[in-house]
Amino acid sequence: MQQNGILSTNRINPDLKAVKLNGRTVFSFTVPHHFKIKKGKDYQMKYVLTGVFCFLLSWCNAFGQSQTDSIITTKGAVTLITCGSAITTFQIGDGKNADYDYRIVDGNVVFIRPTVVNPKATNLVIREGNNIHYLILAFREKAELSRLKYNLSAGNSVKTGSNAGSGSSTTSAQEEDNSKETEDAAIAASGIDTVTVGNIAEDFRKQRRGGHQYETTADGITLSFSQGMSLNNLVYFSFHIRNRSGNAYVINKVTLMHKTKADTATLFTMPVLYRKGLSTIAGRADESVVYVAAARDFKKNDEIILVMYNKATDNQIVLYTPVSALPKYMISK
Repeated sequence: MQQNGILSTNRINPDLKAVKLNGRTVFSFTVPHHFKIKKGKDYQMKYVLTGVFCFLLSWCNAFGQSQTDSIITTKGAVTLITCGSAITTFQIGDGKNADYDYRIVDGNVVFIRPTVVNPKATNLVIREGNNIHYLILAFREKAELSRLKYNLSAGNSVKTGSNAGSGSSTTSAQEEDNSKETEDAAIAASGIDTVTVGNIAEDFRKQRRGGHQYETTADGITLSFSQGMSLNNLVYFSFHIRNRSGNAYVINKVTLMHKTKADTATLFTMPVLYRKGLSTIAGRADESVVYVAAARDFKKNDEIILVMYNKATDNQIVLYTPVSALPKYMISK
């Protein structure tokens, strides 16, 4: 370094150290006792230290930008948070916040969605394993899907089987094979007559009902609930998919879940035992799909949740349907 009349480079040997503390990079340094300002200049030690401090501060900011400090939500979609360890604490605001709804799946996956038109920003505290995350939960009128996925444990790939997505942007062929094996295993374990169930599901699929009361839109895809039916200890759910984009939409996998009013923090997975309908919806086309699962005890204030994954991008579409939309005979008192 060229001397500029302020410091003599051969007289400075700072001991600079970087330490990781609570997810942040902290720098410390010492200045040797022979540190000296050249005579004849009006510079003071405090200016030198201020310059070094500003440099280190800018360096810290660069590191800090990669840390997650806020969670974004938007209308018509859910925000997905994955953690490497089981979540033991999850609190929005003071714990009584009614602007957002959340569900914890498999202990380390969280779905969050706004429940009012314009929810206020608030704090979010998550404890998973030995880590405590203090975040800001905010709402945006529009948000890219890439901003609705968060992994709070960097370097840990969270896999949750059939209950939720891992948050990965790609899907390997091995994962597709595993998904098919899981579906086949579920059918075999249920012992259902696939021929009979298939015929019933096909007839039910053609009897499209319902309107736009329960629907959601994402990535140019509109997913809506059509109708439900219970028969021989099985439930049939019919959904309508409208592809308004110019590209084909390929369904990678689907997860059905049941949320009860008695336990809002837990989602009960309903493995799909049979599917009737195309898995690829051409651009500008419509398709009705029926999913069959084992019957459950549905109460009036419960919800049925369908999570559908796009094979090309692994983005998700989540539809919440109140149990009250089902026929009355399917609802327990």
